Amino acid sequence: MRAGEVSPGQLLKIFADARSTLTNYSSAAEFFDIFHIKTGALNATLSESLDAVEKGLRLGIQPIPFFSDAYPDSLRTINDAPPFIYVRGDVGVLNELPGVSVVGTRKATKIGLAIAERISKFLSENGWIVVSGLALGIDAAAHEGALLGRSKTVAVLAHGLEKAQPSANQMLAQRILDAGGVWVSEHEYGVKAKPAFFVHRNRIQVGLSCASVIVEGELKSGSMTQAEFCLRYKRHLFGVTPDSTRFSTMSTLPEMLVKDRGATRLVSKDDYQNMLDLIKRRAHLINI
Repeated sequence: MRAGEVSPGQLLKIFADARSTLTNYSSAAEFFDIFHIKTGALNATLSESLDAVEKGLRLGIQPIPFFSDAYPDSLRTINDAPPFIYVRGDVGVLNELPGVSVVGTRKATKIGLAIAERISKFLSENGWIVVSGLALGIDAAAHEGALLGRSKTVAVLAHGLEKAQPSANQMLAQRILDAGGVWVSEHEYGVKAKPAFFVHRNRIQVGLSCASVIVEGELKSGSMTQAEFCLRYKRHLFGVTPDSTRFSTMSTLPEMLVKDRGATRLVSKDDYQNMLDLIKRRAHLINI
């Protein structure tokens, strides 16, 4: 951070005495006026943030500060929760969290894609919000499966919410909104994705969930980061390891997580009811 800039933590302190949320206001300027925050006395970075919030509000992107009642309780429990999240879509979905993260490699096999869709549909039909990252491969299949069920789905993005990325999944992203789901990011309008943002994004996926299902992945991958956050924040971790004599999947990471990190093995749909029981138990343990 350059000298003179306002950090997210400092912004949070500025807003700490607020008694309502930004979602109650039609513009960012109205919010600042009500809380007697004189933007002229702040530096250019804060003015730029105000402008970004204003542009976002015009697109229906709502900033939710940490102290807001609308901020998801499950995300609040992690020790590096973002001071703000930005939400596009039905903010009421946040009240239905925690969900279950279903994630995996972009280089998915056909079997892996089918399993991700089936697990997500099962979770959605049983009332669980499916959380994923809208990436190509397993993430997209997870969202597709959730859309086939009766619950909503949450796409956690690594950039501002003016447009969903990757471009190949923009139609899927719009369908998520049309079905009553949401996009979530810790980045304001106009922020472009950077490699490090995808790593940080995984902690938010975990924070919005009480469990993570790793469908396919390699040892050195974003899915490994998801698993590490899941274990750090004491969420339940599942690894998909189908019968290798019948199916060939990219199961290096799930196998390692089951063998060495205490993940619960998911071999077939016969394991799904046990998965539900463990998910419910973990949701209760994190006081959701």
